Amino acid sequence: MTGTPHPIDDAIWNAAFDWLMRTEANPDDPALAAALRTWLEADTAHAQAFEQICRTWQTAPHLQPTLADHRPPASFRRSPARSGPRPSRRQVLAGAGAMAAGLALYAGTGAPRRLFADISTATGEFRTVTLEDGTHVHMDTATAISLDFTGPNRRAALLGGRAYFDITRDAARPFAVTAGPAEVTVIGTRFDLRLDDDSVSVAVEHGRVAVGMAGRRLTPADGLVGGDSLRIDLTTRAVRRADIVPGTDTAWRDGRLEVEDWSISQVLAELDRYHRGVILLGDAAFGRHRVSGSFDLTRPDQAARSVARSQGGRVRALSPWVLLVSPA
Repeated sequence: MTGTPHPIDDAIWNAAFDWLMRTEANPDDPALAAALRTWLEADTAHAQAFEQICRTWQTAPHLQPTLADHRPPASFRRSPARSGPRPSRRQVLAGAGAMAAGLALYAGTGAPRRLFADISTATGEFRTVTLEDGTHVHMDTATAISLDFTGPNRRAALLGGRAYFDITRDAARPFAVTAGPAEVTVIGTRFDLRLDDDSVSVAVEHGRVAVGMAGRRLTPADGLVGGDSLRIDLTTRAVRRADIVPGTDTAWRDGRLEVEDWSISQVLAELDRYHRGVILLGDAAFGRHRVSGSFDLTRPDQAARSVARSQGGRVRALSPWVLLVSPA
């Protein structure tokens, strides 16, 4: 029998997420399915929390591609050869959501990129490496780089993430760094390079760099100089050049995220790069609120709470690795 409805407290949120994870881990366990059904029917708040968590998994921007490419596990799809009750909509969502969760958490570790890297960082890790020519590389979270110093080569490939390069000057051996389809060539300079799924960004602090892509030069004859930045959209191949806002592109090296009039969804997406689990936004309208400030990248969970509180929201820890941000 359904109990008297009451507000959804943290214990219910945690239990709902735990049910979602357990269902995926044991998809063919009829006793577990029956226990879940009993829990959902015990209180309206249980059903509401479980449905919202499943819906959040479905609509989280960074999980959408995963959900689009994978059907729910077979155990959640009705088959004429099987007997028993038809699975509920919540069970189907739970299977798909948990599958997405597992794949997203694996991808978030950076493990696929690190397989091909010579140097790398884990999620939440910052690292400074000195290469054999004296070049210093400051590596951001979840960053992977491969190196080629054979013969006259001084080459690096940013496989993912972000790095700040302080290149040792050698006119006879220019230093080249590739990031996706883009290539940055320098003799001696300092610049920031970032490769995301959909873009490549270059920001020059000092010196001069040339940027090319597919045999085409993207920078003017004099290249990019200190204070210049360039962003390449990897989908459209559009190139946008701009001036660097002082402090914003370099703050990460001090473990800070500096934002000016960013949406909450943008801030959380950036903080999610540093969180060892997943930060979810549970309300799209809340995510459109604008914020400015300085946030600690070494404590992304606390930073997410600061962002939420600044607009009257809150963060619920659904597990030690999953945070749900929503209005209060």
